[in-house]
Amino acid sequence: MIRYLYVFLLFSSIIFALLLYIVSYDSKNISNQISEINRNIIKEKNEILTLQAELSLLSQPDRIQNLSNNLGLNLQPVRVSQIKDIEDIPIKPANKIMDELVERSLVGFSEN
Repeated sequence: MIRYLYVFLLFSSIIFALLLYIVSYDSKNISNQISEINRNIIKEKNEILTLQAELSLLSQPDRIQNLSNNLGLNLQPVRVSQIKDIEDIPIKPANKIMDELVERSLVGFSEN
């Protein structure tokens, strides 16, 4: 009887040791993945900061004015009368071809 108990304890300790090894290996793997994701996040944030700096450099009014003068674009400052609300934009009427396409695509899907 005691022999069976010792054999059972031996096999159960071997199984628990294997399970512990698997859990340890998985946790190290997950930790490495998290570290890689954090490095990628930092890299992307640095790239965003670099792009924002480039945008601010490229959108300087003096630079745009020099480009306009060099290319002969005759750009003028925006007048207050040119600024409109979204409601002031007229709704573009749909064309017949688009209406026909929508009707054909809905054939069989209409609920009667």
